[in-house]
Amino acid sequence: MPKAISFTREKITRAVIDIIRSDGSESLTSRAIARRLGCSVTPLFREYRNMEEIHADARKAAEMLFSDFLADASLYEPAFKEFGIRLIRFSREEPNLFRYLFLEKGGSSEIAHAIGRECLKQTESTFELTPEQSDRIFNQVWTFACGLAALCSKSPEVYTDGLVSQMLSTQFMAQLILIKSEHRVVSIEPMRKQR
Repeated sequence: MPKAISFTREKITRAVIDIIRSDGSESLTSRAIARRLGCSVTPLFREYRNMEEIHADARKAAEMLFSDFLADASLYEPAFKEFGIRLIRFSREEPNLFRYLFLEKGGSSEIAHAIGRECLKQTESTFELTPEQSDRIFNQVWTFACGLAALCSKSPEVYTDGLVSQMLSTQFMAQLILIKSEHRVVSIEPMRKQR
């Protein structure tokens, strides 16, 4: 009787990341993983109980790749700008992994938030911000940078490095000026024009 093929979680996760990178997570099925590994689905489910567990390990692996991408962003001045540039560069170079981490249901990057906040700590002292002001800027600029990264993942040729840099600077400075001025933001509600 032939010996059963055994695969480690690490080998399976590498295959999953390869599938996501090349074909997107919508192509991720147990059969696709098995095909990539050259086996049946049986070895997968010796290591994992279900696809949710496979996705959990894949998200951790994708987060580690993203973390490596951001590794020394805090060494730059201003660090938060470098963080934004790298987030967008990641979305261009790894569009499927970016979507998997940030745009799909269940996607969220704890590592991204932790590194972003670390970079923002440096920004607090550079721009003399209180932690509360820093949080407000983080929430606004993070949302903007993620939206810009999503656009860049679909149309990288439109958003040049220079344009991205300028847009991030403009958004950051607009938020900084608003927060430093202590003006209250009034919600503007659209109203139908009278004819």
